[in-house]
Amino acid sequence: MRRYIQISNIIKERILSGEYITGEKIPYGHQLCAEFACSKITLNNALDILVQAGFITRQRGLGTIVKTASPQQLSAHSPIQGVSRLHESQGVEVHSHLLHFDIAFPPGEIASQLAMTQDQYAWHFRRVRYVGNDPLSIEETWIPVKILPDFTRQAALGSVYLFVEQSLKKIPCSSHTQFYSLPSDREAQEWLKLQVNEPVSVTLSVTYLNDGQPFEFCTSRYHYQRFNYNAVVQRN
Repeated sequence: MRRYIQISNIIKERILSGEYITGEKIPYGHQLCAEFACSKITLNNALDILVQAGFITRQRGLGTIVKTASPQQLSAHSPIQGVSRLHESQGVEVHSHLLHFDIAFPPGEIASQLAMTQDQYAWHFRRVRYVGNDPLSIEETWIPVKILPDFTRQAALGSVYLFVEQSLKKIPCSSHTQFYSLPSDREAQEWLKLQVNEPVSVTLSVTYLNDGQPFEFCTSRYHYQRFNYNAVVQRN
């Protein structure tokens, strides 16, 4: 495992254990470089992973501040709803059409987000999600094989979160998500029934288990008229 990933994992464990407290600064860079016997570049690479995962924020003049909750706070949260649980609780059937399923090495950026090295395999699949008869989204997902070695093609057709809960006895309970829009391509126009000039709404998410471990990197392209996102923002 690359040194900066090891350092990132150590700092993350300190955050999750409560050693580094939410809202407070972690030790200064020169202290961490001395502790880990690493260069400033290596430390910055490690901290960048934690920034992207939503564990810390780096502010000029203020230092590096812990953002994430403790494991006790995480385990107290409800599971992430997910598409299947959200719609089926309303009596609407959710099903999937699998476009692709294999095991592959994830690209470097995705491997970093999942705390993987580039020589570790991940499940890689693409699917179209339907709510009733209406296409909702096209998803591309990466899941480390080391976390879910028993994952199957059949599981990729159903609720991934439910499979995780039943297989690992752990709960997907937090995510770091980006939102943006893009012009639709031919694939989106075909599967989501979009016109050439219509856009897609895109989410890019890293989802974490209640032990703080990242387990899923997912890019979803939604039909822009069926995309709805609600958030509650709390200031500590």
